[in-house]
Amino acid sequence: MDLTECKETGIVRITRIDSNFAHSLLEMSDIKEKTAKKATLDNLNVNAYFPMAYDALREILEAYCLLFGYKVGNHDCLGKLMKELLSTFDLFLFDRFRYVRNGINYYGKKVGLEEGNLLIEKMFLMKKEIVIELKKKLGEIK
Repeated sequence: MDLTECKETGIVRITRIDSNFAHSLLEMSDIKEKTAKKATLDNLNVNAYFPMAYDALREILEAYCLLFGYKVGNHDCLGKLMKELLSTFDLFLFDRFRYVRNGINYYGKKVGLEEGNLLIEKMFLMKKEIVIELKKKLGEIK
């Protein structure tokens, strides 16, 4: 599905710009990131913390989209919209995160400790870059 289909089917909807909700998502995202970073990951619990790290990133992406007046109903379309809104967004890497997270959540697949650690680190780096852009946008809205 491309972004046009996402919009035509209503998965990506126009909504009011909501900076309060964006701030709330930023707060929740930070809580999840701090929790994941405090954990000592092992072969077992990495599969619990990986989805938490993904959620921390996803919440930032949703907040960013909200500041442009978009609400997104699935993660595939979220990535595509982010690529349109922010040309530097790495859609390929986000899709990799999404694929691993879906494997854990929906198919019972496990991620190894080494790969999990590496991807979690990359998720938090991506999050950090988006937060910079998010805060710039929040500053414009005030």
